[in-house]
Amino acid sequence: MISLVLGLFLAVALYRLIRDILQKRSGSRLKLKFLVYFLVLTLFISIPTVIIHVRLISNLLHTWDQTKIGTIAEDARWFALDAYRYRLAFLQKWADSAPLTTILEQKQPLSDIDPSLLAVQQFVKNEDGIYKTKRAFGNDQFLLAEPPGTAKGFVNRNENRDPDCIRYIVPQSDTSVVVITYSLGPGFDEKLARIDAGKYTIATLSDLGSQLVPLLGGFYLVFYLPIVLMVVIIAISLSTTLSQPISNLVQATKKVAEGDLSIRVLSRTKDDFGILIDSFNSMVRNLEKAQSKALQTEKEIIWKDMSQRLAHEIKNPLTPIKLSAERVLRRWKTEPKRLGEILESSMMAIIQETDSLTNLLTEFRTFSRLPPPTLERTALTPLIDEAISLYRNSFPEVQFITNIGSENIYLRVDRRHISQVLANLIINSIDAMHNRGTIEIRSDLVKKQDSRYCRISIKDTGCGIPAENRALIFTPYFTTKAAGTGLGLSIVERIVLDHGGSIWFDSAVGVGTTFYIDLPVDEGLQRS
Repeated sequence: MISLVLGLFLAVALYRLIRDILQKRSGSRLKLKFLVYFLVLTLFISIPTVIIHVRLISNLLHTWDQTKIGTIAEDARWFALDAYRYRLAFLQKWADSAPLTTILEQKQPLSDIDPSLLAVQQFVKNEDGIYKTKRAFGNDQFLLAEPPGTAKGFVNRNENRDPDCIRYIVPQSDTSVVVITYSLGPGFDEKLARIDAGKYTIATLSDLGSQLVPLLGGFYLVFYLPIVLMVVIIAISLSTTLSQPISNLVQATKKVAEGDLSIRVLSRTKDDFGILIDSFNSMVRNLEKAQSKALQTEKEIIWKDMSQRLAHEIKNPLTPIKLSAERVLRRWKTEPKRLGEILESSMMAIIQETDSLTNLLTEFRTFSRLPPPTLERTALTPLIDEAISLYRNSFPEVQFITNIGSENIYLRVDRRHISQVLANLIINSIDAMHNRGTIEIRSDLVKKQDSRYCRISIKDTGCGIPAENRALIFTPYFTTKAAGTGLGLSIVERIVLDHGGSIWFDSAVGVGTTFYIDLPVDEGLQRS
């Protein structure tokens, strides 16, 4: 049963290890190497032990066969039975020829006649037909209360009544019998029982030679296999413990290579692995600071570029406005009666371009004059529910899934600004899915350095972001939409950064995109 349970645990552990290897997860090959080393070490210790045990038992059985213990036991039993038969014959001969009259008349002690003669009793039948003792000589321990029979001959032995002795009946008349008790030797029954038991044991051991392999197999299966299984399970557990810090570092390194400098590896020990992890965290922290400075410089460059782009975007609608106005003015001067032919189309062109210019300026004003957030304690769950409710009914073919890690997560944010962030990301996901698909919003608590953050992820099943566009997603005025201004995600990033958070994304073309937002958790959060 123990082997079965351990085997089940081992099967699960091996399944996970094989799955990790097939999926090429970091640290899986290192786990396999540790497991192979421990397994080889276990077999290196176990196999010689098994060989020694088999050789030792084989030599013992060979020695047993050479000494012919079974034959010795048979001979001992034969001698015991032969002595028994001899005493039976001797007693019968003596009872038929011995002077019982002399003994009964007490003229000669029993020990003088034969040291093995234990008792002689004469029983006489009274008027009621019951035999009573008339004369008795010898050891009181072997005297009987009544005769065991009346027919001439040996009495069937009863171990309780006839311990280590035999009895013989000699009838003298119809009303008188003599019972002679003769010794078989001290401890005869016990010795014979020991010889029989030893013979059975010897026969069992003699059969052991042919059953050596299955017996050893059963022994190792019951006693040794659980130990080997436990060693292998401990090896897998230890390999996981040793490889986990390395695996965490590999995964964190991949995240850093992808641009996520907020990643930190938790160090649970103060050994060399702990020192290595602390050094890695320090390096990433310095990189994050350097990146922050670089981003600030980049932002200044972007602002300059954005000013130039804005001037260009403003200039574009001014040209058709000017041309339309000049066209109307020229027609009014040359052919005033035909002014109506171009008036409506020219005015509509001016209005359309003016509206585009107004939208452009509004977006720019929102981006450039975004007010600082007013932070307040805000529950996360209602905030997400409100953001989803704005689009659930308008887009019935979009399925919304929420997975909030805890119902009592509170953020320190500006409710209106974060609602704008969620709304912008949701509508972008809906556009990427062409109004049909699944949007999953979930949250988890994470710890970065000494602060706790809430990580909100918004995952869609849309078309994904091409690799050549990923570096430009948060760049102002970059858009792939025909009617977009390119400021939506720039505003989202600005809001998240103003709240002391961070935003990034993972995307695969044809699979979908997931945006991640880390926002500080309110200090009043009751931790469970």
